[in-house]
Amino acid sequence: MKNFNIIALSILALAVIGLYVLHFSSKGECCESVDDANTGDSLAILPEDSLMTVKKDTTYPIAYVNVGKLQESLQKYDFYKKWNEKLLQKEAKSTKELKSAQQKLATELEVFQQKYQSGGFLTKESFEQEQNRLYSKNQELQELQLRLEQDFANEQLKLTKQLMDTIDTFFKSYNQDRKYKMIINSADLLYADESMDITSDVLTQLNDRYSKKK
Repeated sequence: MKNFNIIALSILALAVIGLYVLHFSSKGECCESVDDANTGDSLAILPEDSLMTVKKDTTYPIAYVNVGKLQESLQKYDFYKKWNEKLLQKEAKSTKELKSAQQKLATELEVFQQKYQSGGFLTKESFEQEQNRLYSKNQELQELQLRLEQDFANEQLKLTKQLMDTIDTFFKSYNQDRKYKMIINSADLLYADESMDITSDVLTQLNDRYSKKK
């Protein structure tokens, strides 16, 4: 909306300047001088049939992308499919690793409890040593969980950045032939003609670009 106001004000300023220039450049050509009966001064009078109009080129190639629709349709975009597949694989691998560590620790805790109940620890020192070992393993398990969660978040961030970089680079290439002055997000629009919607074309070109790159 802010950009729209700036454009509107610029066009209005150009129109005012145009009127000003046309007025003074045509004064000697289309104006007639008559004498005032009382003062003898010369007055400039415009002919009634002279209507000065400012013709300006209103053609300003703008297109918009329905980002909401684009996001919904990203499942058709091959790069997004690969991106989502990598995240799912990363999540499955992390879950498997964490679950395996949890089961192993749970088994060791069960053995420790049975040994304690059956009086398997001959000395207090051996009991405390095993207890401390299991406590340390539990701490390691918590650290593993945090590390896996952080690794997953980093992978998600990296792939998201790759996706955004791909889209940014795409639009620069996409517009070389189309010569749009502006491509905007439809979420910021109050109204726009549907002929300016290039969402479908963008999705098609994105897939073509990724297929060639692959």
